[in-house]
Amino acid sequence: MLTTERLRLETWREEDWLQLKPIAQDPEVVRYISNGEPWPDERIREFVVRQMANFEARGFCFWRLLPKGSSEAIGFCGLQPMELDGEQTVEIGWWLARARWGQGLATEAAREALRDAFERAEVERVISIAHAENRASIHIMQKLGMRYERDTVRRGIPVVKYVIER
Repeated sequence: MLTTERLRLETWREEDWLQLKPIAQDPEVVRYISNGEPWPDERIREFVVRQMANFEARGFCFWRLLPKGSSEAIGFCGLQPMELDGEQTVEIGWWLARARWGQGLATEAAREALRDAFERAEVERVISIAHAENRASIHIMQKLGMRYERDTVRRGIPVVKYVIER
């Protein structure tokens, strides 16, 4: 578990998919994710199982985000392995429940996840991608000190790629 001033970043249990469900099925939250469609239950379950496996195998994952003093997840933030442009890399990403937007929580969580990636998990290079229209995520990337590398395509979707090195 990781902590920040306002958040706990925790690993997942299989039943935690139920806490992610209202977030993953909110059209505004997923607007810039893949094809922009809300996730069906099975995809949410698979996501949680994948995060559990990632943590077991690599020591990092998209951590479940909880406000301190609460057991209700408000999103996720962290790392996952990714193939992009024929290269195996590590991506940092985040989602927040819409009610939590605009409070600096994604940036706070991402800073801690990045610190953990470089210090404990010894990741050398981290990327982040977003639809070019997703100004909020791009702003977080910039606040993290990530630099724009290039425009690219992920699963047929044009994205911008930002990078930071240890």
